[in-house]
Formats: sequence, structure tokens, C-alpha cells
Amino acid sequence: MRRLAAIVLFAAAGIGHVGASRAGGEPVQDWQSTGSIERHFTSNALDSDRPVSDWYTLMRGTLQRQFGEDDAKLTLSGELQASRYDQISIEDDRALLLAAEAFRRFGAAVELRGTLSYRVAREGDDLSIGPLTLGTATAKQVLTGQLQLGLNLGKATTLILEASDSVENVGRTHFQHDILPATRLDPDRDKRRFAARLTRTAGRLAFGGSASALLVSVEELGTPPVGLSFAQYGLRAEAVMTGEDGSTLGLALGAELLRTSVNGLYSKVRPEWQLTASKPLPLGFELRGAWFGRYETADSDDPLASWLQRAEVETSLKLREDLVLAAGVFRENKRNLLFENDERGHGFFAEATYKASGKLHIVARVDFSRTFKTVVDIREETTDIFIAMRSRL
Repeated sequence: MRRLAAIVLFAAAGIGHVGASRAGGEPVQDWQSTGSIERHFTSNALDSDRPVSDWYTLMRGTLQRQFGEDDAKLTLSGELQASRYDQISIEDDRALLLAAEAFRRFGAAVELRGTLSYRVAREGDDLSIGPLTLGTATAKQVLTGQLQLGLNLGKATTLILEASDSVENVGRTHFQHDILPATRLDPDRDKRRFAARLTRTAGRLAFGGSASALLVSVEELGTPPVGLSFAQYGLRAEAVMTGEDGSTLGLALGAELLRTSVNGLYSKVRPEWQLTASKPLPLGFELRGAWFGRYETADSDDPLASWLQRAEVETSLKLREDLVLAAGVFRENKRNLLFENDERGHGFFAEATYKASGKLHIVARVDFSRTFKTVVDIREETTDIFIAMRSRL
């Protein structure tokens, strides 16, 4: 918590400087807002091997205002999101995000950015006990502070240093109709991340390297624990080539070390890679693809992490200035490190975006995914279809 407080103080100092600059007569932008409403049909509202179909509505709204100019500015923003199911109301979610970002440029060689954000959410879910499915609701709060320092080293070379601290507090889980007493099911977490990235540009080629450290402290909860504290370190080299027609080819190669903080339960170095490509094609087509492998610590059913490999290909077609079609496929394998369970998934999407006016877009999309969890022998299949209206005010 002391580390987060230090980051908050540094960012607040930057915000205060921008506020003082504003008093000197710098411009203030009007409030800008966006909003969207989506109507979905899903074949698997519970995200389980016992599919239950339902309709739901997803609403999003953002509000943003900027103070200052390009060399010194303060941006305040807020985002609200809510989902409501017609029948399976136990899956309803709500979330609010508030953020402040201060940016300051010192001459042509130094840039400093500080960000503070606070997110509060109510997440609906379900708990299966044999043939019985209980609805659950859990409140979560996340406070994050981040500092970023950018340095122009000359000769088309830049160095970016980052430090962040994120504290996640999870409340008691409440059960549907209070069938069971409210209890803690998810632990609190403190995530500290440090990173450095060096990049040099030579014509159409940008290359460099990066180093990162992620230190996660997890509250001890349950026996065996539902989550483990760990440290993750990474080193990688990367390069991106841009063609005259706008096509790109990117390659990143490196290694990651993941180890638990106590008991030496897990400690292993694995290769990390990412290959990306994009290519404009005749008649308004564009092709994009990616293939990567890495540790997955944010989205895993394992108490520690998973090893994720994923490949995806996407194509888009601009039929007219106001109409774009897109489609894509993916395949992935996520191996739990401690449970030794494999989650093998694949799927596709198809999407159409119509620009009804300068500020209104209408989107229609279908997603399909199928997942097989090997050790527990669970097969999940989900189809999600929606139409959305998205507006910028």
C-alpha cells in the first residue's frame, strides 16, 4: 500500500502542475461522451457445460474532459457498464471506472505521465453444486496508480520506463435467496509491475528490447489456497517492419520466468514469442494474423497461472465508406500449470459495421466458441449474436 501511495503522490504532483498551468490561460475542452447499447442472444448464459440460452442487454457509457494543451494536460474520465439478462438475472453485472491522467512534456527529450484509476464492480456468477446451480454476487474494488517516463535518447532511439501498483479488494460473495451465508471465495491481490522498453527506428524498421517484472501478492484464503503469490520476470527482443503499402510484420522472442513466492512449488523458465502480420489487399480487403505463446496469469482457472498458445486470423472488407465487413477464426490451448488440465478452444466471428452518420454506428456480430477441458472432461459451446448502436456525442 505504501508503494501505491508513492505512485499516487507522484501522479498528483503532475496533476497539480497541469492545474496550475491551466490557470495561466490554457484551453479547456468540452466534455466528450460516448454511449452504446447492445442486444445479445447467447446459447450459454452460464458459461458451463449445461447450456442455458437467454437474451441480455449490455449498456456502456463514457465521459471525458481534457484540461491544458499538448505539452501539459489533465484528462478526467469515467466509464459505466451494465448488463441485464431477461431470465438468468444471477449473471447481471455492473461496473464504474473513474480515472485521472496527467501528462507533462519537458522539452523535446522527456515526457512524464501519471495515471490514477478506481474501479468498483458488482459481478454476477453461478456456483454449481451437483445438479443445483446457485446465483452469486460479489463486490470488487480496484485502485491503480501508474507512472510512465519517456526519454528521447537521440538517433531515433527512445526509452520508456513504467511502474504501477494495483490493489484489488474483493468482498464477500452473496448467494441467491441467502441459501448460504455470505463468505469470501476470492482473495485480495496486490499487483506491482515494473517495465523498461528500448526502441530504435531505422527507416521502416523499428527494433529493440524490453524487460519486465510482475510481483503479485495474494491473500491466503482456503485450504488448499484458491490463489498463490508469485513473481514473473520477462526479457524479449522485438522488431517491426512496415512496408510501403502499409503492411506490417512483427516478431518478438524472449523468455519468461514464473515462480511461486513460497515453498518453491513452481519455478520454470519458458520461451515467449509473438508473431503478427497485416497486409492490405486489392478491392478493399485487409488480412491480419497473430500467433503467440506466454504465461497467462490474469485469466486462468488455475490457482497459479496457465501456459497459453493462441493463433488467430482476421480479414476485413471495406465495401463502401460507410460499410465494413469482418470475419476471423482462432485456436488456442491453455494448460493449467498446477491442475495439469488443458483447455482446448477454437471459434470464429463475423461482423458488419454500418456508419449511419458521423456519430452513430450500427454493428451486427456473431461469435461462436467451443472449449474442451481435458482432465475434468467438460465440453462448452457458446454462440453469441448481437446488434448494437454506438454513438459519440
